[in-house]
Amino acid sequence: VIADVGTGSGAVTVSLAVNLPGARLYGTDVSETALEVAKDNARRHGVADRIRFLYGDLLAPVPETVDLVVANLPYIKSAVIPTLEPEISQFEPREALDGGADGLELIRRLLHQAENHLRPQGAILLELDPEQMDAATEAARSVYVGSSTTRTKDLAGHERTLVIKVGEG
Repeated sequence: VIADVGTGSGAVTVSLAVNLPGARLYGTDVSETALEVAKDNARRHGVADRIRFLYGDLLAPVPETVDLVVANLPYIKSAVIPTLEPEISQFEPREALDGGADGLELIRRLLHQAENHLRPQGAILLELDPEQMDAATEAARSVYVGSSTTRTKDLAGHERTLVIKVGEG
């Protein structure tokens, strides 16, 4: 059972459903418009029957514990948003960009929410800005004492994903 938090258009959720036919998935978002797009994408790819898209805050609407949480949440620092390229800052919804003062506000909230939604031996995968890896790793270790963390690189060679394996360490 997998929860994609901040699913947006559903790209990650739908890709997981296509590639993991035995998985049941949840996609959550605070944007009803985004959820409608995600539902349409799931139908187009023939996986709508295995994904429940839920409106709400992070993991709050997920009705059961999950094995895996994946999230590509807004992680741009609030003060940086006005300096972004106009095609981003003027056309992307602010809620899809703004991660708070240090960019990790939603990440921290998710880590704490996941304590009640993640099964023992579960994992959390977070996409982050490479500059946030140290702070996010520290936050994860403070919530999940005894967990193991690893970082994976994107195709450009930058650390991009923080993997937290709960109950390992």
